[in-house]
Amino acid sequence: MPDKNALDAKHGGEGTMSWRLVILAAAAINVVMLLAALFVAQILGLDATIFYRDPSAAADVGFYTGWISSLGASLWIGTGAATLFAGRLTRRLDCTFLGGLTLVLGLDDLLLIHEDVLPVVAIPEIVPMIAYAVAGLFWFFRLRRKTFEGTIVFVAAGFLLAMSAAIDQLGELFPTPDSAVDIAEDAVKELGIFLWAAGAVGYAAMVTRLGRPWVDPADPNSTG
Repeated sequence: MPDKNALDAKHGGEGTMSWRLVILAAAAINVVMLLAALFVAQILGLDATIFYRDPSAAADVGFYTGWISSLGASLWIGTGAATLFAGRLTRRLDCTFLGGLTLVLGLDDLLLIHEDVLPVVAIPEIVPMIAYAVAGLFWFFRLRRKTFEGTIVFVAAGFLLAMSAAIDQLGELFPTPDSAVDIAEDAVKELGIFLWAAGAVGYAAMVTRLGRPWVDPADPNSTG
């Protein structure tokens, strides 16, 4: 029988090595971001600090500028990360897919990927929007557990997000100096984000059986 102290030392060593890898990975990612910022700044003739400064400070506008949009993106990203973690923890593809999709949508919303980034490389804005819609429908009709009681929340969220995208496209086809269209688009989108986040958190809670004894999916003898 293996010595308990030896096993503890072994597992402790593995844990230490894992955290060392986390530190190294974090450092490597930040070095890559720094080098990328310096490279792009050199190419475009910019001050590299522009990539690190808060947008409102860089634009010299009030701190309140864009705070609702930032809140929505942060909610999407946080929800996506939590749902993705729940999916990986329980080894469920449905929850993992939902978390990954939510995280991507949040990053897109924060970094304006489909609006400003992809058009630079000649990818029209409509292409990622269609891809997101297809991914969402795939999850809803093929991966979603039919026992989830909050299905109506995702239906409402999807409808509102689609409406927001439609308002955006109509605004480009029929431009107007009035800001009412922009406010309507963003207000509808924010409500859609809040409903989507609520549905995703509820779905993750259902999958992980929040508030009940944990059942190890790898142990057939575990019944909670």
